[in-house]
Amino acid sequence: MAWELAGYGVTAAVVVIAAAFLYGVVNVVCSLRRLDQAVANLSREAETSLQGCSRLAEEASEAIQVSRQSLQGFASLAEGARALGEAVQTAAQTAVHVTEQYREILTSPIRSTPDDRDRGERETPNLSEIGRRLWMMWKKGEGRAGSSRNPGTSADPSEGE
Repeated sequence: MAWELAGYGVTAAVVVIAAAFLYGVVNVVCSLRRLDQAVANLSREAETSLQGCSRLAEEASEAIQVSRQSLQGFASLAEGARALGEAVQTAAQTAVHVTEQYREILTSPIRSTPDDRDRGERETPNLSEIGRRLWMMWKKGEGRAGSSRNPGTSADPSEGE
């Protein structure tokens, strides 16, 4: 009987070991299924995140391109403003010069004879002379500015006729 009891004990131990092994295998399989699901979820989330990052990169690229075009436009605008400023400055200098010359012509000593002074009459400046002087000043200023529109023309309008 002791041998029978020992046989039953060994059999019970083998059954318990087999059950424990089976329980361990089932736990490992369940853990692997959960791990597989977690990996699948992570893969979907990573793909969604990757698509979002890709869209963000495309939008950033477009924004950089638009910014570059805007900066080029601003550079062109600044160059145009600089050229306009130079033109305005040149025009202002020319206007000041013409105004000074015109004032000088008009305020130059008026020719008069002693008899005219007694009578209070004076000779007025000849308007054609004023026009000729202004024309010559304008032509001189044009040559000074480096303009080569009409290099063969003379400063005196009567010379070409």
